[in-house]
Amino acid sequence: MKHQTEKPNEQVMRFFTPDLYRQFNSPDDDEADRANEAWEAALHNYQRHLDSIRGGMPSQVRKVAELCLHDAELLGFDQEVQSFFPEPLLPIPLWSALAILSLKHEGSALSLIYFLWDNIREHAASDNWPFSKLGKHWLYDELDLASGSRGMFVHRVLFSDGSVLEIPFHSVISHSFPLPASDGSTVARQSA
Repeated sequence: MKHQTEKPNEQVMRFFTPDLYRQFNSPDDDEADRANEAWEAALHNYQRHLDSIRGGMPSQVRKVAELCLHDAELLGFDQEVQSFFPEPLLPIPLWSALAILSLKHEGSALSLIYFLWDNIREHAASDNWPFSKLGKHWLYDELDLASGSRGMFVHRVLFSDGSVLEIPFHSVISHSFPLPASDGSTVARQSA
């Protein structure tokens, strides 16, 4: 099943919005300076928010929250959803879903494997996104508790093409392995 694609929505990200990113990179010095102040406030507010929910995070979610994946290249993304009937006499379908994001970051390949509680939503970039839509790199992400759901989380990722991926999950696994260096040697293993 393919993930849902939504129309552009600047409000998906709570702290590191596409609009703020665009202003931060403005050629207008005054606009960039104002955005720099707003960016510093967003960093502070997001860190405070993350600190407030950290106690309710399982260890594997905390590990993902601590990753810094800025500029990681998106190699692939897949979502698998399966529905099934656990009992022939019980006409209530159940479903399970997982998603895998594969990234290349600092000489390693990293897979984030999410166990989902709802479908992933991809929010397209606005039509006036001024940056390249070739290639797709991780810019900024936000981790949040799902509203009204204990043990459910949402991971939002802003990519370099202006799109935002909204991943509703209850558990996540991160796995990395070194990629061969261009000179034939290997780089040190990094695992989250």
